[in-house]
Amino acid sequence: MTARIARPWGRIALQTLLAGIAGGALLDAFLWFVLVRPAGAGIAALWQTVAVQALGKSIAGDPNAAAYGLAIHAVVSLVWAGAYAYVAASRPTFNARWVVAGIVYGLVVYLFMQIVLLVSGNFEYPHSPNDFIAAVVAHVVFFGLPVALVVKLLARA
Repeated sequence: MTARIARPWGRIALQTLLAGIAGGALLDAFLWFVLVRPAGAGIAALWQTVAVQALGKSIAGDPNAAAYGLAIHAVVSLVWAGAYAYVAASRPTFNARWVVAGIVYGLVVYLFMQIVLLVSGNFEYPHSPNDFIAAVVAHVVFFGLPVALVVKLLARA
């Protein structure tokens, strides 16, 4: 008979919520500042792109496309943060080495999101090497690390 590990579901839920909000907001802010703002567009353009990638090109003309994109991005950020919080709850190494775990997790998130775009037929090659670097930095520094840090900080509480 195998022993069952009791998971602190309340703490995992709180970590998921706060880490997902922090990571998603920082990721969006960085991408807007580095990629969207220089093109003269607002944050709504970033969220509209998310909606188009998730729901198809026909959604681009919808006046609510940016709101759909924001909602989709929020859900995806929460799911990724929840996955990290769940694994970290049973693997103390994640919190002990949160910087390395956050960097690796950011790379994993970037890679899997690109695979999702590829499979869905919405993958686009980066327009320049700088766009590729910005996307990787966004997922590692502005998503993976904040998620890992929030989960670590809330693990102590």
